[in-house]
Amino acid sequence: MHVYRKLRRSLIWRLGGYRKLALCAFILILCGVLYYHRAPVLQTGMRQVWDGSMITKNITGASCGVSCPSGQIAFMIKTGHGMNVGPTICFNSKIVFSPELENTGRGINAVFINPDTLEIKDQQTFDTYLDVYPLLRYTRDKVPRNTLVLAASFDEVSEGLKEEGRNVFIAMGSRLISEVHFRDAFMLVGQMGLKQGHAIEFHQSREASAFAGSIEKYGCFGLPMGPIGDTEEYLPSVQIVGAIQPGRDLKNCGVPSGCADGQTSVLVDTGDNDKISPKICVDGKIVVDKQVNDAGRGFNMVVIDHVSFKVKSISRFDTYSKDSLNLEFFLDKLEPDDIVISVVNDDGSRKLSLHAKELLNQLGSSMVQNLKFRDVWYFVGQQGIKGFTAHEKISYAGYDGEWPKNLHSSFCVHRKLVGLKVAPDPGGYRNEGRRAFCKKYDGYADFCEASKIDKTISPVALVDKSLLNNPVFDVPIIIIPGMDHNALVRTLETTIMQPGVQPALVTVMWDEKSVEHAELADLFSYNNHSLSGSLSYIDQMQKAIIAGWELYPEAKYLIVLEEEIVLAPDFLSFLGQSLVVVDSDATLLGVSAWNYNGYDTTSGDRTLVYRVEEFPGLGFLLKRSVFETYMKSRMSICCSGRVWEGWGLGGEDVVGEIIVPDVSRIYRQPYQTWNTDEDYLTELFNKPRLTNLEAGMSLKGLSHLMEGSYDNLLHKALESAGILTVDQLKTCVTGKEQLLYVPVEIKSVFAVYFEQSSSQDFSLLNKLCQCFGLYSVKGKKPRNLHKGIIRFFFDRREGILVGSTSQEFYRHKPADFQALKIQDSS
Repeated sequence: MHVYRKLRRSLIWRLGGYRKLALCAFILILCGVLYYHRAPVLQTGMRQVWDGSMITKNITGASCGVSCPSGQIAFMIKTGHGMNVGPTICFNSKIVFSPELENTGRGINAVFINPDTLEIKDQQTFDTYLDVYPLLRYTRDKVPRNTLVLAASFDEVSEGLKEEGRNVFIAMGSRLISEVHFRDAFMLVGQMGLKQGHAIEFHQSREASAFAGSIEKYGCFGLPMGPIGDTEEYLPSVQIVGAIQPGRDLKNCGVPSGCADGQTSVLVDTGDNDKISPKICVDGKIVVDKQVNDAGRGFNMVVIDHVSFKVKSISRFDTYSKDSLNLEFFLDKLEPDDIVISVVNDDGSRKLSLHAKELLNQLGSSMVQNLKFRDVWYFVGQQGIKGFTAHEKISYAGYDGEWPKNLHSSFCVHRKLVGLKVAPDPGGYRNEGRRAFCKKYDGYADFCEASKIDKTISPVALVDKSLLNNPVFDVPIIIIPGMDHNALVRTLETTIMQPGVQPALVTVMWDEKSVEHAELADLFSYNNHSLSGSLSYIDQMQKAIIAGWELYPEAKYLIVLEEEIVLAPDFLSFLGQSLVVVDSDATLLGVSAWNYNGYDTTSGDRTLVYRVEEFPGLGFLLKRSVFETYMKSRMSICCSGRVWEGWGLGGEDVVGEIIVPDVSRIYRQPYQTWNTDEDYLTELFNKPRLTNLEAGMSLKGLSHLMEGSYDNLLHKALESAGILTVDQLKTCVTGKEQLLYVPVEIKSVFAVYFEQSSSQDFSLLNKLCQCFGLYSVKGKKPRNLHKGIIRFFFDRREGILVGSTSQEFYRHKPADFQALKIQDSS
């Protein structure tokens, strides 16, 4: 007590009282706090770390910018900044990485040091944005326990880091690596095997910025940095079946005649769904099977010696539930000329990495990159093969997860596999886009049928050399869907099948309410264009035609495909041949691929074409000049109904005709509607029709389609035509029976002359049309008229119906020949 009082009096006397004593104490505490934040001493190991913003730079004689006590090592680490400024790492007076050295790269930049000699053994950059495998392989194979590691991030490190990559840093003593996310900054000083939490490390989150701010730290540390333990808990290792279990014998592994010298027999079986195990047989012995060497889900791998054909190892890698790193390490450790047999069962794709696929490619695989969910696959490759193996197959699962067809095969394998220069046919193709579409949308029964789901959708090359450079292949095509989505599929499919078609010139004009039509167009590599919502199809069609011309302002022609049609194989060929004439004749407005009178009994000459006054529509080619003159500003007047109802194209001032084929080049599915005009629609679409199914048809007499020439052709035909008499027609026009044939004495062309009271009197002509089976509806005008006559094909002959008001052609009636009169039909 006496000593305490004496010390108190001394301090008060020297410091001037209690207040000064308290002030001194406060200053001492403050200095301690400042020193703590300036140079924190971590709990394990001797180290000091300063922030770059607080330390005095370029200390004379200092190592890496700091002076360290004896027995400690100096370092400086500055992480990269953004995408352009790389990191800096200085160790023990040596700058190893820096932007000035131009040796940094995206990902983790790391220095590896011998802890005993402090010699820098290596420096590496690992682009963990793309792939973590190089980091894992390097640290597992080349970084011994206790190795000192300095690491700094640059740009982005987390995208491909995965759990295994983070475990590498945990094995170096990191605790913060689990917090590193997209474009964060991270630095570390650690040792391989260091207990977690004992590394010197810092993490900076990017938060709302594009990139995290740069971390800059200087410091000193001693070795060891903390407790050094085992790394097996964190670094992956290859698991191989221990003692290989012998399975049952299978003679020659199922190869009927056995294998020659220098070969061994192999059987592979992928199993069936997740119930039946896969099988592998080598040299007459089952080595992988149910309860034999761990057969099961994922990659079942057998390695055999290329000289003795003895099984060296058997492994299974469940890449459905675990990353494929163990598989990658396994493949990386193969010895030269090792033969590898692999069978995938159940699913092996879920966590299969790109690098694993690349390693299998190096062994000769050409198909593993196509492996998807529940696909099965077998493969026999070899380390060092040049080219592709011949022993590989893949079987695809259904788009909705249905189990694939089992693969089972027995064959002989040579000691040295001879690689193929060209990849073998995989026996199938996976159409990912089509699968995704079918999974998203219901109701496409045929398009999404399992046997068709993976079929490629690609254009057909032009075979007919006579059509090379034909302008029709540069004409834009617009497709205007209706409500029937399966009908749209048929239109899209038969369009892509047109030889010479350019998908880039095809545009699907879809109503804004039908987004799936746009996605369907994408599968065919067609363009798609959204139209504002429409209440009727004709409204949508008008918008589509206007939009089509606007999308292709330089186009001279436009091809229009209406709803629910199927194109004939020579649809484009027909238009291309006709276009040559249309381009030369101003009186031709366009071409229609559909014939009003193209029924199975009233058409049949696939090379024959006509000029007609009506515009049949459905699938047609139109001139821009016609659109500009007769349609553009009067769509609601000219074209307010469906095309087959008769577009006026502006009224009586229209001068021109349309080319149509005798045999239609499109087929329209039977019309289903609540329309009250059912007789008219039934007559048009529900009677049996003839559509050309042959490709490469050459049209005849195209030059005769020109104005003037066409009439001369008709005059010549009528001059030599056989004439059907009133007696021959009377039973037909009275409705008692339909005419079934033409008298045999008429060889090529027949004519029928009939009287009219006026040019608009079609009463008798309608009866004649009904007699021959042509389009005929009460109260409707006959179709395919040209200056008062109708031309058609009947009983393998060309027929011409000539009315009396068509004076130009009626004059060919012999003076003594009696024309058919209305009285004859009653």
